[in-house]
Amino acid sequence: MTTDRSEKTKIVILGGGFAGLEAAFTLKGLLGSSAGITLIDRSPYHYFIPSIHEIISGKVEAQQIRIPLRTMLAPAGIDFIQEEVLALDSGRHQVSTDNTALDYDYLVLGIGAENNFFNIPGAAERAYRFRSAENAERIRRELVRIMADESCDYTVMIAGGGTEGVEVAGEVADAVEKGCGRDALLSGRVTIELIEGQDRLLPGFPDRVRSFAGDHLMKRGVTLTTGSRIIEVRKDSVVLDGGAIRPVSLLIWTGGIQPPKLITTLSLPKDPFGWLKVNEHLQAFDDDRVYGVGDSISCYRGEEPLHIARLAYHAQDQARIAALNIANHLEGRGLVPYAPKNKPQLVSLGREMGLYIEGDEFHTGAWVVSLKKGIEKQHLLAYLTKPVSGALWSKVPGSELLNRLWLQRAV
Repeated sequence: MTTDRSEKTKIVILGGGFAGLEAAFTLKGLLGSSAGITLIDRSPYHYFIPSIHEIISGKVEAQQIRIPLRTMLAPAGIDFIQEEVLALDSGRHQVSTDNTALDYDYLVLGIGAENNFFNIPGAAERAYRFRSAENAERIRRELVRIMADESCDYTVMIAGGGTEGVEVAGEVADAVEKGCGRDALLSGRVTIELIEGQDRLLPGFPDRVRSFAGDHLMKRGVTLTTGSRIIEVRKDSVVLDGGAIRPVSLLIWTGGIQPPKLITTLSLPKDPFGWLKVNEHLQAFDDDRVYGVGDSISCYRGEEPLHIARLAYHAQDQARIAALNIANHLEGRGLVPYAPKNKPQLVSLGREMGLYIEGDEFHTGAWVVSLKKGIEKQHLLAYLTKPVSGALWSKVPGSELLNRLWLQRAV
């Protein structure tokens, strides 16, 4: 299928995270001035989300891990609209925001996910969300407030023992040790309790990784409560499924995610859990002009879903495939299937310990934390310089073809 190229192709990208940003720059490199690309996000910033847990301990400030979206996009010739997307009409090919109705020829959905409170009474009202830098800043302010009590007698509870939960636990432990001394945790005056419904932390990871993470956090004074779930959140306590009532001064929720409201209201097929269904080319089922990337999708190969962890590097790879397929679709070329690639996963347990996991390979040490910081700096620098490097590269004869060939080889 080809599209009339006498007018600029209108491409709208929702979300300025890893997936949306990569899709925008890749499309620009492939299509140049033949397409009008618009990115929409309610936030003015792109954040390096894998580092937001460090905001909780005060190691970093939010402004240290963010870049203004307009600063990156405008020099590259990509339009940016800072507004909330209110509705999508796939039939009319239109996006509605607070103040704008925007038509599109192609739509890329990269809007992420939100906390899932599983309809637990009191959870949505009383727990502190952990999905954004703003969430982490709010947790930091409350943690500072309760640590101001000279008695250092309080309980911080983390609901959910996945990667976010263990990273938050490590940062809270760092903050408590700095504010109240290491003895505050080991003596039990301050309690950090990590609640996980399964029998051990880090579900889905190799057994020795799960064991190491649990042992390390316990040595730091973190209380692990596994095989239990919160069934009610009260003002100063939580109720567990076995009937136990735990006191809590601060409850941080890392216990699962769900599709955002915009996805649930979209009149396109979803998987049994409500995520947008996309095929192996990352096109929505029933609409080949809508592409899904990142946390909000469930990717299918034929009738079977691919089991893909919701990680930044997968989101970026998906964005590149979606961009390449939009360009191919415009030119009447064959589409490229998305094939997930396994890469190392880095998990920090505070300032002195990190986990490096790649398949069955597993390493630990403070160097992993340093490696994570290096990746953060590299990512931010790369996107800060993309407009300049992209503009220079676009002047090279045949650059769009070379971009396409490089992408096809890479994927």
